[in-house]
Amino acid sequence: MTPCSHETRSRVLVALAMFMVISTFAHAQAPRKIKMTLPVVALTTAPVYLAEAKGYFAQEGLSVELNVTGGGGPDIKALIAGDVDFTYTASDQVILPWQEGKRLMMVMGVIPRALINWAMHKDVARAKGITEKSPLADKLKALRGVTIGTTQPGSLTANLAAYTLRKAGLVPQQDANLIPVGSGLTWLAALEQRKVDVALMSPPLPDTAVARGYAILLIDNARGEDPALAEFLQQVFVTRPDVIQKDPELVRKLVRALVRANQWALTAKPEEIADALQPSMGSTPRDALLTGIKATVPAYSRDGRITERALKAAADVMEVAGILKKRPTLADVATNDFLPK
Repeated sequence: MTPCSHETRSRVLVALAMFMVISTFAHAQAPRKIKMTLPVVALTTAPVYLAEAKGYFAQEGLSVELNVTGGGGPDIKALIAGDVDFTYTASDQVILPWQEGKRLMMVMGVIPRALINWAMHKDVARAKGITEKSPLADKLKALRGVTIGTTQPGSLTANLAAYTLRKAGLVPQQDANLIPVGSGLTWLAALEQRKVDVALMSPPLPDTAVARGYAILLIDNARGEDPALAEFLQQVFVTRPDVIQKDPELVRKLVRALVRANQWALTAKPEEIADALQPSMGSTPRDALLTGIKATVPAYSRDGRITERALKAAADVMEVAGILKKRPTLADVATNDFLPK
């Protein structure tokens, strides 16, 4: 073998070795793809979008594909069916399947306060003699005879609507009609075009309807107008027991990213949060988005812990709404074992 051919062969071997190292490193660094469902795009689900926008999922080596289902119900069905391994949803969507023997686990309490707000069309409010400053008792009485828009049958908005009507001494579908109107632009259109008189949803949709001039904020739960909902297990991060058993480290990574998103939002300026969320909520007017951020972000959980008291409040709402058959214990439906130490 000539010196030239020996040198050439050495170069080829070195190049091949470098290629293999680079390929192995690139393969090792490829983010793991995860599928997750969300009921709606709203400020109650914003921590997921913030974890994406701030790179917290990526820093955990994850690429999260989000599927928005237009309301609670289909999101949890996808999790039960195994189409996805994670969902970010309302706590009642975990308790309802548990009653039927389908066990899911809440691994983080993301928002421990009710943030579902009610918007009433201005014409209806005028006819009822109601303003945003009217006492809550008068607002509840004004729900008699109205048509109420919720996202989906069986969703948190539908359950809270039934709870509120019964609290006012009214019977759902008898003293007031509940109809599903979806979320996003269809929700706004239903209220603007008077297909419904009142609609409830988490910010920023009610704030958007107010900003566009055709609605008033009837009940502002985000600011604690109904004191019974001041501590309430609203938004939770959920998976199946088999996922926990198979891949507990994956659960920890996702929870860690969401906790970081909450903690960042709690210290950031509203304008910074709006900048991070604007790509996901582009149809929301900037002023309505900022109003919603100021009302909702202070309710985000700093540590993600799920408490007995918050779970009890969620069960109380379901009981008043007439959909609770039996009450779960915390251990039945939740664990705090995956929260950052």
